[in-house]
Amino acid sequence: MPSNPHVSPEGSSSGTVLVFFTNLFPFMPGEEFIEAEIKILSERFDEVIVVPSLPYRSASMQRELPPGVRLVAPSSLDSTKTNTRKVLSFAFRHPLVAAGSVGRSCRRFPRLLHCLEDLKLDLLACMTAESIAPTLAQALVPSKRAVFYSYWMQTPARTALMVRTMLKLSHVVVLSRAHRYDIYSERKATKYLPQRELLFSGMARVLTASVDGRDYLRRKYPEYASKIDVRHLGVEAAENAGNPSKEEHHVVTCSYLVPVKRIPLLIDGLGELQRRGMPVRWTHLGLGDTEHVTEVQSYAERVLAPGSFEFAGHLTNDEVRGWHANHAATVFVNVSESEGVPVSIMEALAQGLPIIASDVGGNAELIDSEAGMFDGLLPPDPTAAEIADRIEQLWNANEKSYEGFVQASLDHWNREWSSAKNYSDFSEYLLSLVA
Repeated sequence: MPSNPHVSPEGSSSGTVLVFFTNLFPFMPGEEFIEAEIKILSERFDEVIVVPSLPYRSASMQRELPPGVRLVAPSSLDSTKTNTRKVLSFAFRHPLVAAGSVGRSCRRFPRLLHCLEDLKLDLLACMTAESIAPTLAQALVPSKRAVFYSYWMQTPARTALMVRTMLKLSHVVVLSRAHRYDIYSERKATKYLPQRELLFSGMARVLTASVDGRDYLRRKYPEYASKIDVRHLGVEAAENAGNPSKEEHHVVTCSYLVPVKRIPLLIDGLGELQRRGMPVRWTHLGLGDTEHVTEVQSYAERVLAPGSFEFAGHLTNDEVRGWHANHAATVFVNVSESEGVPVSIMEALAQGLPIIASDVGGNAELIDSEAGMFDGLLPPDPTAAEIADRIEQLWNANEKSYEGFVQASLDHWNREWSSAKNYSDFSEYLLSLVA
């Protein structure tokens, strides 16, 4: 097989190895939140090998990796063009493997759409595994102790299982995180996530980012309940923690501009506040699909007072942290209709911002009003008036109460969402699994 142009120099030949299967990381865009975790993983393992499992746009759009981390990137598919020829070529070169994919997919017959989703996932995992297996075989010599870690319970998880099968590494433990799109099948148009039983049966553990996700999976797949648990994500300490200001009346949101985030609903809530005579400024961090971005911006121009809002555009993870450090916002708001556990809210907690969020996914786990945080938990489907009421309630708090909310947000981050704590604990857990 020709050498892989995206493989960095060889690492050490002994010790502990973590093979980390991602969607695109370290390629951009997306998965910025892995940056904090991989720093700690690289300190605990002798070597970390990152394997992106989806077609990446360009090898030049790559983040710098910490020392001790190297990249093994598949060359199986290209995201910029149709891949029919490559798929057919793979099936011709590996007819038994392709036949196995077809056979596994046919288990969903007569649900043809389900069969097709299973086939797409299986074939992509097979092609990716075939591309990287020779390089990983050289890295995973018998003197090394390895664990396979998938960040998503989807293509990366299936690829990890396929690599283990191809390399006959039955002793290697495979486990996966799960977040949102890879948990809640009802969020998909087809109401179906491919190869769930196959993935669950092959995983030693499935670790959700939220209690809500864990409970959902345990209810839906009770036969695998003992494998499913929670491991929180985390973010680094803020650059200028404790800088929120009640007097700014400044609302901040941070997300991709996509329909599930319900930004027009937030705009309606802010418009209601302005009609009540309440001063309010709003900044949104993040972009999205061009058409939807244009629609949202036009809607804001129609509903909100001129000069009262700003779309800051796409920011890297470091730039988001820098924005928070340099802008004294008052509250962070999330009105999504579906969530896992948003890293954007964790970043806001690390800054000390009070949080207002819809009660979906793991959002409730980020607001601990019993510990003194502002009670910003909204109904799952809040109205614009309910959003405005909750923001106005925060606006009307006295200065001492507001300062208490800020400190409570910081304390909650430190207890539950600190990357130093959570990822150190998780790294030790991973190390305990190596053979």
